[in-house]
Amino acid sequence: MLVDDEQLDLEVLQRFTPWEQLDMAIVGAVHGGGAALNLLREQPVDILITDIQMPIMSGLEMAEQARSLLPHLKIIFISGHQDFQYAKRAIAMNASSYILKPVDDQELLNTLQLVREQLKYEQEQMKKEEQLDSSIPLLQNEMMYQWLRRTIDYSTLYRLYERSGIYWHGGPCCVGIIEMDDMAWKLKAFSDDQRRFAIDHGFRLISDYLQDRQLGIYCKTGDDKVVIVINAARLNAAEAMQSLVEHVCNHSNLTITVGLGSEVASLQDAPESYLQAREALATKMFIGKCRVITQEQTAGEIVQTSLNLEQIMDKMFEATANYDLVRIHDSLEQLFELVQRLKDKLSVYNFALYVVSKTDFFLQSLNVSLYDLLSIELKNLNILYDFETIDDIKSWLRKQLYEVSEHLHNKKKNPNRKLIDEIERYVEANLVESLQLRNVAKLFGFSPNYLGYLFKEVTDEQFSDFVTKKRMEKARELLQDPKLKIFEAAHLVGYQNLTMFSRHFKQSFGLPPVDYRKQGRGQP
Repeated sequence: MLVDDEQLDLEVLQRFTPWEQLDMAIVGAVHGGGAALNLLREQPVDILITDIQMPIMSGLEMAEQARSLLPHLKIIFISGHQDFQYAKRAIAMNASSYILKPVDDQELLNTLQLVREQLKYEQEQMKKEEQLDSSIPLLQNEMMYQWLRRTIDYSTLYRLYERSGIYWHGGPCCVGIIEMDDMAWKLKAFSDDQRRFAIDHGFRLISDYLQDRQLGIYCKTGDDKVVIVINAARLNAAEAMQSLVEHVCNHSNLTITVGLGSEVASLQDAPESYLQAREALATKMFIGKCRVITQEQTAGEIVQTSLNLEQIMDKMFEATANYDLVRIHDSLEQLFELVQRLKDKLSVYNFALYVVSKTDFFLQSLNVSLYDLLSIELKNLNILYDFETIDDIKSWLRKQLYEVSEHLHNKKKNPNRKLIDEIERYVEANLVESLQLRNVAKLFGFSPNYLGYLFKEVTDEQFSDFVTKKRMEKARELLQDPKLKIFEAAHLVGYQNLTMFSRHFKQSFGLPPVDYRKQGRGQP
């Protein structure tokens, strides 16, 4: 904003100063202090350029009131008097500059450029502070999760909570783990954006309920669960979680299951209750969903069965990836030895659905869709319930896994696989380069369209997605070196734009690189 009682001086400042070149725009040009203050109350202004000597209200008086309205306002005084008292008061107000009339164009330009850089610096600092404030909840979330897994000491978490004004009043507590049911099935037909929106909606529904009723401190885990530490001195944890289960069921198409650990004497012992809650939730496949599963309800044999199940399935998926049909057969036999213990047909049906769901998650890591590959639709899985014996279900699952394994094997035998392997090795060795499809295609002697088609056919993945994935994997590895700055890590994996790097990193790992590094993650 320009303020001067001389019309000619105002017009000279407006017309002969290269405002566009300075990335500045004039909000207003007024003739007196009163008009200036009125405008300042209505318009955001970064820089005030004002004459010192004006009738009724001097520029100094007006500037003092303006600074009270806008504490971060930058002020440049222009004066026709070389009076040291004026300059002294301007210095006391921390004015950006004091320029004598007639105004030297270059002096004014230099002053404005300096003020512009100062404003940019302050805005960047403010943005960093805002980002830090917004990252504190993420930091609290991750530190709570690490504490429950015993990777950090409780005192570290307590100090962070204390700084944030969060206090635990002591006494007995227990831990609940909240998991949304059937997400793999319910969201299969959704786009990525729709899937993320649905999951976020579920989490908001859960977190709003927990927060409104002050049920305890909670955090979100990396595998889309919510963990809550419940104050057992104030609440009946099982009843509180059952009310949550019913609330979610009544207010959405989702259902949730809660694994609840036993009560412990104090907050410091909560990690023990967390382990029990995790074991309880692992029995969902045997006990059922849309309910609260307590440690007391789960027999030791069921817990051990659930743990054995995960180990057997890992071996089965490894055999599927390696076209080892004998090991697939043997793994299925081991799985169905566990099934023999199930008491009813519905439990067996849920077990089979669970195996199919886990198989789909495994294939997603290989960029393969189980449903697209086998032309399975959700409604067609009802065939499992129509089978009359466990052997029928086992035979059906074996057939599906054999088909999947053969498909993966044939993909490896694809005549273009060798070429794609070479391209993938080139990408991994040259992440710092541009790696645009047209450049890589030219290097290997193909047209961009044809190479893009070949890459997608062999890998079921777009070339650009593969490049981003490899860059993020390398960036995560580089960020484990505390001596390496974040922008240096970004450059080493081919990013010149730090904002784009941060966005891709957060999309890949759920946190911006600065928060990832603060938390000292050593594992994916």
